[in-house]
Amino acid sequence: MSLLIANRRLKPGEVVLALLWFAIVIPLAFLASIPTSNAVQGGLGLFAVVCVALLKPWTMKTIVARFALLAIASSIVMRYWFWRITSTLPPMDEPLSFAIAVALFAVETYAICVFFVSSFITADPIERKLPPKVAASSLPTVDILVPSYNEPIEMLSVTLSAAKNMHYPPHKRTVVLCDDGGTDERCNSDDSIKAHAARKRRADLQALCAELGIVYSTRAENINAKAGNMSAAMERLNGDLVVVFDADHVPARDFLARTVGYFVVDPNLFLVQTPHFFLNPDPVDRNIGLRADCPPENEMFYHQGHRGLDRWGGAFFCGSASVLRRAALDSVGGFAGETITEDAETALEIHSQGWKSLYVDHAMIAGLQPETFTSFIEQRGRWATGMMQLLRLKNPLRRKGMSLSQRLCYLNSMTFWLFPLVRMTFILAPLAYLFFELQIFVATIEEVAVYMSSYMAISFMVQNGLYARTRWPLISELYETAQAPYLSGVVLRTIFKPRGAKFNVTAKDEVLEEDFLSPIHRPLLILWGIALLGVVAAAVRWFMFPGDHNILMIVGGWAIFNFVILSAALGAIGERRQRRAVPRVDMVVPAVAAVGQGEYYTFTAATVLDSSTSGAKLKLTPGPDTDIAELTRLEKGSVFYFTPEFPKSPHLENAVRVQVVNISRDPSGLVLGVRYDPDQPLIVRETIAHLIFGDSAVWERVRESRNKPMPLLKGMGYVLMLAFSSVAHVMRMIANEPARRKRAEERERDTAIVDDQPAHILAFGEAFDPVLHEPVHPMKQMLTQSGRAAEEYASRTTRGAELDRRPRT
Repeated sequence: MSLLIANRRLKPGEVVLALLWFAIVIPLAFLASIPTSNAVQGGLGLFAVVCVALLKPWTMKTIVARFALLAIASSIVMRYWFWRITSTLPPMDEPLSFAIAVALFAVETYAICVFFVSSFITADPIERKLPPKVAASSLPTVDILVPSYNEPIEMLSVTLSAAKNMHYPPHKRTVVLCDDGGTDERCNSDDSIKAHAARKRRADLQALCAELGIVYSTRAENINAKAGNMSAAMERLNGDLVVVFDADHVPARDFLARTVGYFVVDPNLFLVQTPHFFLNPDPVDRNIGLRADCPPENEMFYHQGHRGLDRWGGAFFCGSASVLRRAALDSVGGFAGETITEDAETALEIHSQGWKSLYVDHAMIAGLQPETFTSFIEQRGRWATGMMQLLRLKNPLRRKGMSLSQRLCYLNSMTFWLFPLVRMTFILAPLAYLFFELQIFVATIEEVAVYMSSYMAISFMVQNGLYARTRWPLISELYETAQAPYLSGVVLRTIFKPRGAKFNVTAKDEVLEEDFLSPIHRPLLILWGIALLGVVAAAVRWFMFPGDHNILMIVGGWAIFNFVILSAALGAIGERRQRRAVPRVDMVVPAVAAVGQGEYYTFTAATVLDSSTSGAKLKLTPGPDTDIAELTRLEKGSVFYFTPEFPKSPHLENAVRVQVVNISRDPSGLVLGVRYDPDQPLIVRETIAHLIFGDSAVWERVRESRNKPMPLLKGMGYVLMLAFSSVAHVMRMIANEPARRKRAEERERDTAIVDDQPAHILAFGEAFDPVLHEPVHPMKQMLTQSGRAAEEYASRTTRGAELDRRPRT
């Protein structure tokens, strides 16, 4: 095996790690093949379970305990696999039973291979230190691309404002909106409505970019989707580095400060990837009603999986929150577009050229998950399709220029998306016996007890030990089951026809005004119904065929387990009303408030306690020069101004106009709940964007608060409770669906009923059209005759506007 990674030798520690794996696996493979009696195997299994249970609390504290646990677990897994292949397959004279049994065994073999490869990759995840400080004169130039297709302008205004204000020399960065929704092709479409919308979108976004002082880019035709969009923009750019943010991924101010330095010290580095952090729960999480402290589904990949890939030089481009070297991109002809996952494909091509990558596990963007289960499935279907395309068209095992460990990293990431086929096989296999009495394996109850029980117990314990902080027990099974009936066909089609896929954009601005049954509910609901029939069939066989009790204990128990997981997953199709409670971020930011009416205003110290894009909580603390009488006049509906203080970003200190929503008093001052006035100039929106999204430490604190371990048995009990609540939730929705449809039809007929859609989760107060709002600073209107203090305050709060209008060099 070559221990070279991208033109460098592995570090001594990595060599030792690789040799340690060989020292573990080779003896285990030999020991696993030695036949034993059931009594001996039972003793080995029990001993292994006890050892794993004792080691489990130490797995995340010491690598010795982690490898010892994996060694013991591997021995039991391998013994189970040898038992399955040598003793459990039915005779070939029953072709249908044999075919199903072989299919089941093949799927189990796949699962065992995944266990070994993923253990190899994630056994010792790497922690990256901060990059070294670099003098401003030595910093590379950076092009920041924000590709967009159909995202609303409110969303883009937030992301672009934050991207523009990242901490970096202004003359060394260029922010570019890559608009694929306003291309010449769309503006000149034969569909007049579509063409009008595209032309309006282009004009609105050009106005937004002009006011922000950034570059607007579009192209003639929509070719190669996102990859083609970014490649077209790069033709007019020449920065040393390329940063990519999705339209809904709002960067923190320190994003470039925490990433660019790595490129300065390592000329062979082509990629720095960072985690994707999300403000809202995904639809499966929200619809099922997972606890707030349950780690998000993506956290296992971004907190552990990708750090493991990075250990072996396999960190890859995830499409956003990434920095890439322009020279590396140019070496492979720009962003790849042969598959619909341009990110992983591009990384694979560049890795094959000998370039290196790394992963920084510090969240520096905040984005949005899809709002509906339909959009969620469309997104995951696109990912599954792209990875299957890569597996078929650019199989990493056949790629030159990469080490074996890198190939395994890519292979693991691609073959993961075979899970829909695996999950469907596990769900349907026991039904072959319960419905048709087909033999899916041959074993006695004693053999199952000594081989399968220890294998299953250790599998769950190892997963709970290695991923305790990022994945609760059975949550992976729940998510995979919810997706399996929808993605199985996608995966199969792509395997047989890898070039027939089409890129679809995930919707990010959907509004859920009421509870309803997902339009794509049927596949999962039908699968749940079939599983229910399987449980009924097991019960019937139990009472009608007493001689089958032993096999029914195995197959029936398997069917019941599947039914519980399916019942919990069923809640995913019950869309819950999204009340758009915009996430609030806790903070302690000093500010100055101007309170008054007419021509007189008093000033007081203030503190921003929390904020969202729609409002904030402020505490006003009067000083000796504050007019207390003016503060006492504040009531619900009152309007005043406050200016947050940003010592490191004074150009973003602009006065924000707010309206009082509620008031409470404490001994040290007033606590106000306020709503941001949506009719404010864009420089004020930049201030609010920085107030909320500017500090990446906020997202890291949220990630840490969610990464709480769940004991194995308690976690299984939690999923059982979810099964009951999910079924009840969906049954209520099914019962209410006729009435809901009737209400929807009445709303469509009655044009007088107009539902005001709430603002997008990333909108400032309400929908915003930059063409309609002149950038007039509110303090110039408010403080016209308020004396010397007012003049000083106005001067202080208009600095951002003056700096914003400085010519770029």
